[in-house]
Amino acid sequence: MDKDFKIGMLLGLILAMAGILWLSTRPSLTPPAGLPDSRNFATLQGLGGSPENFSDTGPIAESSGRIQSAITTRRATSPDFAVHEQPEKIQTQRFHIVRKDETLSAIAEAYYGSENNWQKIFQANRSRLKDPDRIMPGTKLIIPD
Repeated sequence: MDKDFKIGMLLGLILAMAGILWLSTRPSLTPPAGLPDSRNFATLQGLGGSPENFSDTGPIAESSGRIQSAITTRRATSPDFAVHEQPEKIQTQRFHIVRKDETLSAIAEAYYGSENNWQKIFQANRSRLKDPDRIMPGTKLIIPD
């Protein structure tokens, strides 16, 4: 019985250590970036903030206001919360796949309403087309705006 007790205690200790090791290595169990951690506890208590950032409607609301203000301040100043602003609108491109017996003039007429704009299509596709009079069926052409 004494031997069984020692084996059980040893196995229990090994299982407990394995569980603790497993839990400590899980990144999904770490606190999210918006939640307070021990490094920012003084800031969350309002020790480093200015009085105008805090609510003064009561002790509970004041405490809540301090925490929310500190979290908002941390998010605004932390490089972890960088805001990506898109400088310009993404431009979409139109494509056309050449069919048998099609010409650049016919394609320009279909997209621009004028056969005279075939040079726009040719300039946009210089890498694919060597001669504007010879376009192969199945060629994918960029149609510029």
